[in-house]
Amino acid sequence: MSDFCPQCVLLGLLIWGKLNLPKMLVTKGRPALAFAALALLATHFAPPAALAQRARDRTDLAPAVTLTKPTKSRVNERVAAVGSARARQQITLTTRVAGVIKDVSFVGGEIVEAGHPLVKLDSEPEAIAVETAEAQRLQAADTVERYKQLNDGTVTRVARAEADTALKVADAALRKSRDELDRLTIKAPFRGIMGISNLEAGDYLAIGNPIATIDDRSTLLIEFTVPEAVASSMKIGLPVRANLITRSGEVHNGTIEAVGTRIDPVTRTLVIRAEIPNEDYKLIPGSTFSVSIQLPGQEAAVVPALAIQWDRQGAFVWRMKPDNTVERVDIAIISRTGDRVYVDADLKETDQIVHEGGGSLNPGQTVRPQNT
Repeated sequence: MSDFCPQCVLLGLLIWGKLNLPKMLVTKGRPALAFAALALLATHFAPPAALAQRARDRTDLAPAVTLTKPTKSRVNERVAAVGSARARQQITLTTRVAGVIKDVSFVGGEIVEAGHPLVKLDSEPEAIAVETAEAQRLQAADTVERYKQLNDGTVTRVARAEADTALKVADAALRKSRDELDRLTIKAPFRGIMGISNLEAGDYLAIGNPIATIDDRSTLLIEFTVPEAVASSMKIGLPVRANLITRSGEVHNGTIEAVGTRIDPVTRTLVIRAEIPNEDYKLIPGSTFSVSIQLPGQEAAVVPALAIQWDRQGAFVWRMKPDNTVERVDIAIISRTGDRVYVDADLKETDQIVHEGGGSLNPGQTVRPQNT
């Protein structure tokens, strides 16, 4: 017996059905039913290979997509403000005594060390007073030393006590006269850069008259305000980025040095003071700076911008399920950095979301993942 050929049987049935079955059905007024019967007949007797090919064809019709996985990261919130800078130490020098200026030992813009003499006043009378006090102190010390070498019976205890007292008085008088002499020389209280002065030798300097400014510009302090909403996040030591308004390309890094304790009831802001190093004295006090502070925010899911879809209900992404169908996951956008979008959504790092090709998908639709 020859081998059974299902294809031949199928072909014969199709030919017979085409010739006879339509006539039978059409005569009864049912042409659509005739063609449906033919299709059902062809499908029923189709070989397994043909059915498998049709299944593959249906799979190939599923839209191709690329997949990616969301990541978790903290949202960095940036606070921007504008503030003015001042030197860490800045004072206007004055004098506690009056006198005629004998010498001015600085020029504007000069860097001086702590203790450097800046202005000397005429001090001849005070120098004489120091010499007198030194002689009196020496005489009192000789008296005390001489009494110590004598026997107790020779010098009374009263005399010894008076000699000791005289020595103490002489010491005090000497310190006072030296202090008065020292006041006639105005010295730099700390290392800094001197301001411009119009004083010259021979000028009379009255008590309290300004001499010049001196600034310790090795560190600049920038004061600015932040909104009440972020006031609780301000901590000493937080990094700060500052750049001059006139030279926005120059970035200077520093830290928060002090934080205010009260919210201004009118402006609803908090005063913050930051410090930035200025060892080369390049930055000048009084300059205006643009300041920004990076705050560590909440942890959020991060997805590519191309993965986000929009409709009337808002933003969402497609998440692929194990059976290669997709489901909608609503998201709320928190912030964006380049192509990375921080979102508030029910997403895990193990989820697979549609990166590209999600523009025309529907919930429950089967997709064909490509290489991610």
